[in-house]
Amino acid sequence: MSNNTNPLPEISALVLAALLVIGGVALLYVGKIDFVAATLMFGSALALFGGNLALKAPSPAQQGQINAQQQQLTQVVSQMQAMQAQPPVVIHNNIPAPAEAPAQPALTVQEALASKSQTTNQQFQSPIPMQPGNTYPYPVVQAPQ
Repeated sequence: MSNNTNPLPEISALVLAALLVIGGVALLYVGKIDFVAATLMFGSALALFGGNLALKAPSPAQQGQINAQQQQLTQVVSQMQAMQAQPPVVIHNNIPAPAEAPAQPALTVQEALASKSQTTNQQFQSPIPMQPGNTYPYPVVQAPQ
């Protein structure tokens, strides 16, 4: 692409397009032209910018160079991603495995019921002294002495 540092064509296109739009609006308001002619003036203003962009478009040879540079950049990025260190895979979170319980002999039905009634009684015993009549598990509040 050529480096055109001369802003004169762009400034002149902007001024000419602004004059076309302002003139089209003014003539349409006054009634000298109809909407079709005003649309033609607005289209001419847009065509100025389209022509300016077409003149700045890269040639086919320049487009080939741009495509080659993009392909090289894509290859470099993919190589960099391949070289990037992968995060370690965490399988365990350092929690020790539970010790295996020794095998217990089979219990009879009567022994199982007896052990169940003992654990049930133990579950309902509160380790925290409760206030009388309190249904929530709040401990007894003792007055300071």
